[in-house]
Amino acid sequence: MTIQETIKLSLIAGAILTSANAQSIDGDDLPPAKPGQCFTKAFFPAKYATTTERVLASEASEKMKVIPAKYGWGTEKIKVSDGTERLVTIPATYKTVPQKILIAEATSKLIPVAATYKTITKRVLVSEGTERLVKSPAQYKTATSRVQISPARTEWKKTKCGDRGCNQSEVVCLVEIPAVYKTVTRKVVAKPVTARKVTTPPQYKTISIQEMVTPPTTKTITIPAKYKSVMKRVVDKPATTKMVKTPAKYTTIKIKKLIAPANQRKMVIPATYKTVTKKRMVADGYAKWVPIVCKTSMTPAMIGRVQQALKTAGYYKGPIDRVWGSASRAATRSYQKAKGLPVAGLSVATMESLGLY
Repeated sequence: MTIQETIKLSLIAGAILTSANAQSIDGDDLPPAKPGQCFTKAFFPAKYATTTERVLASEASEKMKVIPAKYGWGTEKIKVSDGTERLVTIPATYKTVPQKILIAEATSKLIPVAATYKTITKRVLVSEGTERLVKSPAQYKTATSRVQISPARTEWKKTKCGDRGCNQSEVVCLVEIPAVYKTVTRKVVAKPVTARKVTTPPQYKTISIQEMVTPPTTKTITIPAKYKSVMKRVVDKPATTKMVKTPAKYTTIKIKKLIAPANQRKMVIPATYKTVTKKRMVADGYAKWVPIVCKTSMTPAMIGRVQQALKTAGYYKGPIDRVWGSASRAATRSYQKAKGLPVAGLSVATMESLGLY
């Protein structure tokens, strides 16, 4: 589809919208239109004409010319330096005299004195006396004694029946049986166990020991001061000052003397002119209905071609994104102002100027 066909379709769509809104638009000043055309009110700026004119740049005036004074050269004796006064130092004189100087002050030194000892013999206890019990065993002896084994008793025993006319099996007699004894030998204590105390005397030893006679002490020794005889340089006559005067100095120089004093003279400065360019309005600005491309027919492809044309002309700096945004509208207004076109959105005149219609 060509750009012309796209614009025609947009004009047809715009015409349909225009007929739908005819009741709300004051169309008394609308131009004769064909079906499918869209219009918007655009402002046409005033027209100006450029003229040149000679105008006064500076009025005529006067200036004062100063004539400098005239001088001549002469000689004159002048004082270049006053007489001066200065103090001159007369150095001191010295002499050498013998002098005894201290090279080491008197000091004292502590010397340790060792303790003194003597050797003596002494009997010392090396083992104390002890006591112990010594046990004496018991003493025994052998004794005999008669021990009853069984006591005396009576016991019935069968006896023989003699001439008493009795049956043997029927005779029993009560018989006395005497006690039975036995002699036994046994060991008995003759002397019981005893204990006795045994004492051991203490033991002593004679040894030699060292006993302190005097404890350790210190002794102070005084070391006298040391002196040395030297030759010392001393002031014989102290330094003094004296006043030295110098006369004033003069010189002859060339000086510039006034011959004629400075004066002044008036000079006339003529007026100056310059040519200026003036911009004069020759026609008032006005508003007019102009045909535009309707928004409903602004396809992305058409917007992309408009952005490319504006970028080529140096007015559009954004990307070719085929979106009719603020950057595209601003670039269109800048192009219209630069080309003297009515600032009225994407007008047909703008499309024709860009070579797209």
